[in-house]
Amino acid sequence: MFFIKKISTILIVLMIFISSSNSEEQIVYLDLDNVVTNTKAGKSILSKLEKSKKSALLEFEKKEKDLRKIEEEIKKQKNVISEDEYKKRLVEFRKEISKFRQEKQKVVTEFNQKKKIEFGEFFKKITPIIEQYVNEKKIDIVLDKKNIFLASKKKDITQEIINIIDTKIK
Repeated sequence: MFFIKKISTILIVLMIFISSSNSEEQIVYLDLDNVVTNTKAGKSILSKLEKSKKSALLEFEKKEKDLRKIEEEIKKQKNVISEDEYKKRLVEFRKEISKFRQEKQKVVTEFNQKKKIEFGEFFKKITPIIEQYVNEKKIDIVLDKKNIFLASKKKDITQEIINIIDTKIK
């Protein structure tokens, strides 16, 4: 009986050591924001989106200035025109403002949709590249840097992935 207890204790201890020695998984992290901002393809997407955003903002600023001029003209004419005519112009002006706000909201929604589609396509292109890298390097887990509190710089594969993506995606 004593002999069986000794052997079972030894087996349990050996199993614990064997399982802990085999559990060395390779875990690395990747900064996806850095990948987007520092790859050629990511920079291209960001540049296109920024140009689109700037042109839309310029257009809206111009339209807003025009609306302010119309508002000032209506205020100046308040005492000159009849009460009915004033109310009529005010109603038309409010319709214009409402239309402007709807257009602005539509453009913002379209921009966000375009941004989502562009980055979706970008990530569809880079995911197989990252998967291939993971398979070649026998990596078990890749984490996003945003979700890591502290890790060794040796575990950061961001620059390697950026270099690979730049060579494979033009």
